[in-house]
Amino acid sequence: GAVPGPIAYNRGGQVVTITDAHVVLGRLNPVALLEGRMAVHARQAREALEAQIARPLGLSVEEAAYGILRIANSNMARAVRAVSTERGHDIRKFALCAFGGAGGLHAAELARDCGIGTLLIPQEPGTMCARGILLSDISMDFVQTLMAHATANGWTTVQQALEILAGKARAWLSSEGVNDSDQRLSAVIDARYQGQNFEIAVPLDGMQLMPLEAFVAAFSAAHVREYGYDAAGRPVEIVNCRVRATGLVPRAPLAKVEGGASVDGAIKERRKVYFEGSGWVDTPILRRALLPVDTPVYGPAVIEEMSSTTVVLPGQQARADEYGNLVVNLNI
Repeated sequence: GAVPGPIAYNRGGQVVTITDAHVVLGRLNPVALLEGRMAVHARQAREALEAQIARPLGLSVEEAAYGILRIANSNMARAVRAVSTERGHDIRKFALCAFGGAGGLHAAELARDCGIGTLLIPQEPGTMCARGILLSDISMDFVQTLMAHATANGWTTVQQALEILAGKARAWLSSEGVNDSDQRLSAVIDARYQGQNFEIAVPLDGMQLMPLEAFVAAFSAAHVREYGYDAAGRPVEIVNCRVRATGLVPRAPLAKVEGGASVDGAIKERRKVYFEGSGWVDTPILRRALLPVDTPVYGPAVIEEMSSTTVVLPGQQARADEYGNLVVNLNI
């Protein structure tokens, strides 16, 4: 769908892209994508990358191509840290879920750079967003700005605001044809210390309004987690009350996959793929649909499917679970 897109797609693109770098390094299929439906022009991508980046910088084509990927991964790692470690979370306790057509191409190095030990790549990651539209619950947020203080009178105002918002939320869900048994409401209070410019969201237990003292304690803990300190004794301002209305959508049960008989049976070909520190490595290219369930695939390996490609680095291990998800262990 990219127009003009990467040079390798031969649709008029003139500027080297990240996709071109993957093609040059053998990570993306240099002959065809979409299971053979779309031709790839690797030679054009390599010539353009050499002319535009490698030669002007005095680098080899491989160094220039991998440099592109390092910059892309660095930008993504910065975004990951912005929503994790910079908000007080220990990222080592999390798994990285990678989706989209290019998610699996970057995920192993991105997880490694961020210190994440487990990688999860769902089935058909290139179409995950489209499937999400079909399977996601419907929801809408209802918000009321209060600018009240965290006092007894202010807490009464909060309770009244939540009741009004809950009424609006239930009315909307009913208008959408959602049965009462499938309606869910959850509330969040945005608060800040007096004089601050930004609020912190403090979730409630569903719609259950906690005592004022418990709310102040929860806000204080959230402030420490977000900013690393607390301003005990400073007045707390309640800025917004939010109620999320959710209507549950019926979902078909997940189907288990059969997989193939062996890892060797899933190999479609072998080709040279470039890896940092190893250079060009003779690498098995596997069909994801034919991977046997719960059987280790040792990197380096490239796992291809219609909508996506996954790179498993040297020293890593991947397994397909019974539902077709790829689970990559980076610390073996």
